[in-house]
Amino acid sequence: MFDTASMTDFWLRVIGLYFLVAGTGLFLQLDKVAGLAAEIRDSFLLRFMAGIMALAFGVVILATHANLGGGKAMVVTIIGWISLFKGVFLMLAPPALLGAYEGLVGNKALMRIWALLVAAIGVGFVWLGYAG
Repeated sequence: MFDTASMTDFWLRVIGLYFLVAGTGLFLQLDKVAGLAAEIRDSFLLRFMAGIMALAFGVVILATHANLGGGKAMVVTIIGWISLFKGVFLMLAPPALLGAYEGLVGNKALMRIWALLVAAIGVGFVWLGYAG
């Protein structure tokens, strides 16, 4: 299999590409983001499927890279835990709890900054993953 260093680089590339695409997609479709929060809140199936995906992503990261050794490895492991907890939250949280996000995503200026930040972090992760 891989050693810890190469798994860290692998996950930085994967997570970085995901952040880059997600941030760019969010930025380009800001007009649809406010409705997305309401859809997730109101749709059990959508919320549960998103939860399954986040949970699975977190579990796979942690199964292949549970390392808090420091630096890049710690970042990857923390993202794995965040994804796992996000998945559990989406699958178990009542819809009323998710309603709090509607106000946040309704702020286009804040979401524009968030989207650019996520995309920039993605570029940084991809660069770190290849810089080794």
